[in-house]
Amino acid sequence: MTIWHEVHTGVVHPWLCDQFGHLNVRQYANLFNEAMFHAYAKTGMSHGVVMKTGAHGVASIVRTTFIQELPVGNLVTTEAALIRASNKTCTFVLRMRNTETGDIHATLETLEVFFNPETRSSTPIPDALRPLIQAQLDGPDPVPDLPDMPREAPEVARWHELHRGVCFPWHCDQYGHMNVRWYAHFLDDAIFHIWSKLGTGWKEMEAHGVHTVTASTTTHFRKEIKSADLFVVESGVARCGSKSVTFRQHIKNVETGETHGYQDVVEVFFDPNTRKSTAMPAPVRAALEAELASS
Repeated sequence: MTIWHEVHTGVVHPWLCDQFGHLNVRQYANLFNEAMFHAYAKTGMSHGVVMKTGAHGVASIVRTTFIQELPVGNLVTTEAALIRASNKTCTFVLRMRNTETGDIHATLETLEVFFNPETRSSTPIPDALRPLIQAQLDGPDPVPDLPDMPREAPEVARWHELHRGVCFPWHCDQYGHMNVRWYAHFLDDAIFHIWSKLGTGWKEMEAHGVHTVTASTTTHFRKEIKSADLFVVESGVARCGSKSVTFRQHIKNVETGETHGYQDVVEVFFDPNTRKSTAMPAPVRAALEAELASS
């Protein structure tokens, strides 16, 4: 069991939307990230409280599922619940609703690992926080039925460099590393470039009367990115279905080669006239299958 809390409200402004006329993936990440800080506070584990214990939560695996698009002008309300805990981790679920209709537009699941800011490594959940967590798990609300977080990495035959960046101080949060929302920002920038690398750019897809939209992202955070770190994003085709394609992306440190994180992105082909999914065009499928066959 659990307790659902209202943790955030917002509005879909025009400057949050992309060229496809709806809230962009990175802006979901922004709204969910702000909501997560309030989710901790609602459970009694606000920043001020957890820092006194010598540990705080950091995202380890985050899965976002996009259910319905959010056009400009919509009001959104985000709810959160703590649904699971172990020795070092706790799991939150968030759902973003249309304030006027009650429809769920997106959900987010995040496996949070407790982190010692002095050693910069994982640590058991402090004893002082365990009664707060248990109070949530003893709540009156049912826990949603969710599939397990994916742990297996799909194989990629050919990698393409899509983006390079630097972590500036304004990308970092109060914990001294690049905030979750900026991973979403840079990874989303990168994925727009994948189609040109495959030889089936956006203009070609427009000529076929389709484009892709993101159905889900699952991001694994492995090593924190700090201010002044240089990073590169590489992507490749991992799976190809009848209406969707899965890309694997990773963020690597330019100087050390270490992997900071990776993301699996499921893109669905979308008819902008019907606002529904559609089959992928044959030339696009051929390009994707050629990537899967590369050695």
